[in-house]
Amino acid sequence: MRSFLVLSLAALTLCFSTSCLRTSTVVRVKKDGAGSIIARYYFSPEMLAMLDQLDQLGGALGQLGGAAEGAAAAGPDLGMIRELAKPDEASLKADAAGFGEGVRYAKHEPGKDEDGWEGYTVVYDFDDIRKVRIDQGSVPGKAKDFVASAGEELKKDEGGALSFTLEGDVLTVKSTFAKDGMDGFIDPKQLDQAKEMGLTPSEALKMSAGMMQGMRIGYFLRAEDGIAETNADHVTGDLVILSDADLGKVLLDPDLGPFIDKAAANPKAVTPEVAKELMLKLEAMTVESKDEITVKLK
Repeated sequence: MRSFLVLSLAALTLCFSTSCLRTSTVVRVKKDGAGSIIARYYFSPEMLAMLDQLDQLGGALGQLGGAAEGAAAAGPDLGMIRELAKPDEASLKADAAGFGEGVRYAKHEPGKDEDGWEGYTVVYDFDDIRKVRIDQGSVPGKAKDFVASAGEELKKDEGGALSFTLEGDVLTVKSTFAKDGMDGFIDPKQLDQAKEMGLTPSEALKMSAGMMQGMRIGYFLRAEDGIAETNADHVTGDLVILSDADLGKVLLDPDLGPFIDKAAANPKAVTPEVAKELMLKLEAMTVESKDEITVKLK
């Protein structure tokens, strides 16, 4: 399973043994087009405890993964997960460019979420929402390096993206989450592994679900001074939900398994329209159905 949402490739690569990551990204925008991006990343206690245990084995992290030649075959560089959970300011400043031209680091704060998952919140500021773009390249810290250590790549056009235009007080949000959110969902490598184990793709998917309990990825838009009107599907007060997925529950959705088996048997049958229809049916996923929504800002 790859490129489920903007950060999903990094998140799913992390989840090789247990659920590990929760992330939410909120774009806050004012009527003049200025605003901020608030991104939250939290890692499960089980994941961090497992790293402590591997540390005690003496060099086990280096043996299980790394940036050296052959690392892709061995798996991701597990030692980098600590750097992901506790990034330094320099790496976060460098990654501001991944959110678009003129986006700049403001601050970050380490901490824990309500369930005790450890991580941080980072804030980036911008002066022009029209220059902001969020896609798989919009990741903080050393997420790109971590994914590369697993022999993978974060491709901008895979998994969906967000871009914005502003005319007067009308903000237009262009989203390809619903159209492209299933790109790469069928990973040939995982299908081959399932076959070797004598499992159907849907059975393998259910096994993955157990490892992703508690994992969540969400993207939101907040109008700083309120919303006068909008055609968005999912709105609560001044907050627009662009996508929000509880991945552990999504993988157990009764509509997903048959779709995966059918897609594995005939990949050409999985058109963007068919994939979009499925995404809108998944109960543990909220996703904007329109490719463009308008928000009139107060």
